[in-house]
Amino acid sequence: MKGIILKDLYDNFCIPKNAASYIFGGGIAILFSLLARNHFQYVLFVGVIFPMLGGCAVEASTEQDETANINKLLITFPVTKTEIVLSKYLLGFGFLAATNILSLTLAFVHVFLFHTLTLSEALHIFGLGVGVSLAFLAASYLGYFLLGKRWGTIFFISVTLLFGALYGTASSMLGVDIFLSCDIWVILVCLLIGAILTGLSFAISTKVFKRRYS
Repeated sequence: MKGIILKDLYDNFCIPKNAASYIFGGGIAILFSLLARNHFQYVLFVGVIFPMLGGCAVEASTEQDETANINKLLITFPVTKTEIVLSKYLLGFGFLAATNILSLTLAFVHVFLFHTLTLSEALHIFGLGVGVSLAFLAASYLGYFLLGKRWGTIFFISVTLLFGALYGTASSMLGVDIFLSCDIWVILVCLLIGAILTGLSFAISTKVFKRRYS
């Protein structure tokens, strides 16, 4: 499993075009998040966009796997098919941890330097963002395992647009402050839903992978 994770890390960061996309996309997102000076922009970047970046780990690795047909080689290794799928998700969790730590850091910057919002409001958005990141990882990974690189990417973009549209609609109809002052139980439910969706995504992806390479 360690070797598969290292291979996927190489695919993401050592292939120039993939590394460039992370540097450019991440840099733009950080820049705009630092320029955010109102609640709507803050929640959009720190609570929606950054948490979703964690679901990007599978895109580059899937492209390279399909190009080299690497999965047929992996199933001959002394690892189970479940472990192959698990290694993909573990790397995704690593990405989630990194992006959520960055999100929390930006939250502290906005609280203590820019005074965009209070610490309580920032932590509410961070908690909701973790739930969003889990749900987005679940959807994007399942899409790539079910549909492959080409259609999986289309599905990935569609889910990204859907998450953005849901946030835009909810903030327009209910006001962005509903996210800043939501009850702790709402955050816990969001985290629970995200965890359940991730578990279901992993289970379905494993079945799909086993059936495809049986």
